[in-house]
Amino acid sequence: MWIILQDCNLSTKGEIMKYQQKNKWIRLFYTVITLFVCIPSAGADIYVFKDKAGVRHFTNVPTSPKYHLYLKSVPPKYSDFSLGEKFSTNLDPNQYDHLILKASLLHDVDFSLLKSIIKVESNFDCHAVSQKGAKGLMQIMPQNFSFLNIRNPFDPEQNIMGGTLYFKQMLEKFNKIELALAAYNAGPTTVDKYNGIPPISETKGYVKKVMSHYKDMSGSKKKSA
Repeated sequence: MWIILQDCNLSTKGEIMKYQQKNKWIRLFYTVITLFVCIPSAGADIYVFKDKAGVRHFTNVPTSPKYHLYLKSVPPKYSDFSLGEKFSTNLDPNQYDHLILKASLLHDVDFSLLKSIIKVESNFDCHAVSQKGAKGLMQIMPQNFSFLNIRNPFDPEQNIMGGTLYFKQMLEKFNKIELALAAYNAGPTTVDKYNGIPPISETKGYVKKVMSHYKDMSGSKKKSA
């Protein structure tokens, strides 16, 4: 099956309402991809390439070397958590893949990077609450709920969509993954103040943990390609 999807960018505050009026083709694509993700078979591997017009072409049966692996089921060894077990354990790390993929496509943020953030933030516990009051899978602070269109922070879809939107804004502001992660953890003002990753143990450890998981997951995808 082939699906063609035009890139969409919902990275600014003024475009939040656009997310609420999703393009019908994105809905169709998401529905089909959800089937791929939820069915444990070789057909779950999804490949993509972007043409000169900026249109992304997705398929589970690549017929050209232009395609590269976009999503593959995470190997079992990833369930052996090695970093940041902050909340509930023994949770299925793949249970929110369909929502992470949806957010990845809507906001053009790498799937593996988003999943790594969720791993470190909440260990896939949608009911997680930090000592500082951050809530849900992507540990979003209450003062950001309205801005990120979150009514229930413990709703996995609302939390992932809101958290991804915010992280996308940090990526666009700092144009580097490590700095965007630091800003997600400590705030963009703090990153601006130090003109780099702040000398805060928690933030430095956070960036290191997320990047470690991200490299592991990205490496697994490359080996499988």
